[in-house]
Amino acid sequence: MLRTTSQVLSLHSHIEEKQAKQYSELAKRSPKHLEVFNRLAKENIRHRDMALRAYREGVTDAFEVGFLAKPLNPEEYVIEDHGNELKDALNTSLRNEETVIRFCLDVASSSSELIPDLPETFERLVKRKNRRVVQLKEILDEL
Repeated sequence: MLRTTSQVLSLHSHIEEKQAKQYSELAKRSPKHLEVFNRLAKENIRHRDMALRAYREGVTDAFEVGFLAKPLNPEEYVIEDHGNELKDALNTSLRNEETVIRFCLDVASSSSELIPDLPETFERLVKRKNRRVVQLKEILDEL
């Protein structure tokens, strides 16, 4: 179970890095959408860095890093591996985006008393990730 902010951010970093790698692989598999997938991969790394920055800025001598009000189960936020077919990989990417969105929403609602900017950061990530879902659906519609 994830009980501390540090544990949450560690899982978030892992999720974002895994997605970045998957999008980089999709870029190689789909030259037509190379730019989109490379951009999504770079965004994943920026999303990881945004959350880490909010954490670092909030952790000072004035704040004690506490525990989440409602512990999170990391098994509920597993990123699936892509299949061989491009369409299957895109569908997996959509499910993965939905998983990360759910994770970000759960973190935002569970961490409001821990670090001041952390909930807002994860809420901003949800908005960005929702735009990504739209982009992935548009690519799927092209296939």
